[in-house]
Amino acid sequence: MKNTSVKTMVASVLAVGLVMSIPASAFAVSPGDVSAPSAQSVDSSENCAQILDWLGIQIPRHFDSQAPYKVNTLPESDPNYWQAEWETQVYNYKMVRNYPTLYTQDAWDAAQSAGTVMMGLHPESLTDANKQQILAARDAIADLADHQLKPFSDGINGEVIYLWGDDMPVTTPTSDLQFPLVNYEGEAVYDNADFQPFLIPYLLDDPSSAKGTILVTSGGGNTSRSNPVEAYAVCPEFNKLGYNCFLLQRRVAPYNNDDIVMDMQRAVRVIKYNAESWGIDLDNSLLAVSGYSGSGGNIRTMLEKFYGSITPNQFDPDYVCDAVDAVNSDVDVAHLIYSGAPIETENPNLPHMFIAVGADDQWEGSLELFKQAYDLGLDPELHVYGLNGHGFGAGMEGTSSMTWMETCDLYMQKVMGYAEIPFTGEIPAEYTLTQQVHVNWFPIGDDVTVNVYTTADGGKCLFTFFGWGENIMVEGLLIGGHVASVTYDSVGYFGQDAAKMWDLVDPSAWVPVN
Repeated sequence: MKNTSVKTMVASVLAVGLVMSIPASAFAVSPGDVSAPSAQSVDSSENCAQILDWLGIQIPRHFDSQAPYKVNTLPESDPNYWQAEWETQVYNYKMVRNYPTLYTQDAWDAAQSAGTVMMGLHPESLTDANKQQILAARDAIADLADHQLKPFSDGINGEVIYLWGDDMPVTTPTSDLQFPLVNYEGEAVYDNADFQPFLIPYLLDDPSSAKGTILVTSGGGNTSRSNPVEAYAVCPEFNKLGYNCFLLQRRVAPYNNDDIVMDMQRAVRVIKYNAESWGIDLDNSLLAVSGYSGSGGNIRTMLEKFYGSITPNQFDPDYVCDAVDAVNSDVDVAHLIYSGAPIETENPNLPHMFIAVGADDQWEGSLELFKQAYDLGLDPELHVYGLNGHGFGAGMEGTSSMTWMETCDLYMQKVMGYAEIPFTGEIPAEYTLTQQVHVNWFPIGDDVTVNVYTTADGGKCLFTFFGWGENIMVEGLLIGGHVASVTYDSVGYFGQDAAKMWDLVDPSAWVPVN
């Protein structure tokens, strides 16, 4: 058998193996008297490199990364080589830009930069300079294999947590599901045809200690995901504030809005379903969903149409529900960032809402949503940031929008009741009876829980509550069942409120101090 025939045969076998995701270590190549690399004594990636060098084919080294890269097995002498190489690397670039934490930042940034340049090329009119740009993208993407930080798919320890199993609900007509690599009329199709929606975990070292968990989804309308300025920037900042995050890579066009929002609803359910096994305490912390522009619109649709116990098979009759779909999909807080508009829904469990928009953006819808949420008793919060337009993401440098996440953190903790830290000071032993009242006129909040204490003889009263970042104490003397004077005010502000607070006391509600 001639060497060329052997090489052709090996190339064919190897190509089939790659397509079928068979690891390179499965191939032991020593046909007859032909000297070829052995696959049984070296690492799979090294073996691939040796075999391919022997075949005269230059292919990037990323077979063992688990990510589903494609390779171009045509020799450069083939007239279709450059068309195939461009298609291959466009596919790889579209895929790898979805994995921001799989690789080191420098390597990932280099692949993004080279890939962006390559996406602007037209494969039917490539110059020599263009071919070099394709090779630069190929090499930058190949270099990622040497800079991988964690497994591609290993549950909570990996980069990718797929939302759906073998069955995924689809309501988009099959005829609309077209995935050209590039639309040369100006609009690229964002994802590859085999894209499957997934979550990327951004967890604290101790996930159970988090203040809450936030599902973050970038905008980009329903045609793309504007991750670099939104989710990729927002998730690490919320980590710093003490939150677990999950970044949702949802479907986009050509899928329709219902399919896209079903991904968001499923993501909420996946987090809830797996929270305990992932070490996330959702019983004592909040669950929020954070959306920007188009993904904020997805949140509004979820609240209107895909909430609670509603399941995908109500929209796609061919879909078979699983245990995850049985989980309630309501959340505690929703972030509507430059994406406000009133909601029309029968949803009985709408979340609290943090709404933010730029003053130079179309803020009228955000104001209308705030008014609606306020009237519904959802305790919303609205911020309109001056000198900001649309798309400030994690915050526009040099403007007050840079503080929106810190403000949102304070809002979430307060509205969920976690900011009201119980009084930890020592209650004097003479106070033997206690009850709680709720005050709605304090400047520290419109529903403040106040612990009230009194002595057995009814001669003294003590009020404790949390505000302005500290535990506050007010003490007074009682005469004839009324506050006669205030003897102590820890912050010098609330003494005037002692009599009014005492008027809220229910004489039949006293219980012994534990």
